[in-house]
Amino acid sequence: MGTYRVYFCDSTRIVGRHDVTANHDQEAVTIADVLCDACSDRCNAFEVWDGDRCVVGHTLHSPRAADVILADVQEIIVQIGEAIQRSEWFIASSEKLLQRLEELRSSNPPLARSEA
Repeated sequence: MGTYRVYFCDSTRIVGRHDVTANHDQEAVTIADVLCDACSDRCNAFEVWDGDRCVVGHTLHSPRAADVILADVQEIIVQIGEAIQRSEWFIASSEKLLQRLEELRSSNPPLARSEA
């Protein structure tokens, strides 16, 4: 497990930041991508950092990434989304984030979509 810093960006600035705990780089990138999609009414790109190592630079989110949420990552995304809502960053006011969190919370069993 490691801690990664995710920066959420719009076309000109950083609009949010959150630290994410993930098992490996790809999991951190996936979490960041799904959260960026969930906040896409306030941001359109993200960066993932592991200390001073840039894992992924200014990357536009992939609309397909939000469709593939593994059950074990779903709870992490809900927890981080709730923390983002409590933050003072611009993305905290994302209406799309609020809607996405409601979808994730109400899915029973946990949402687990795959490419079929």
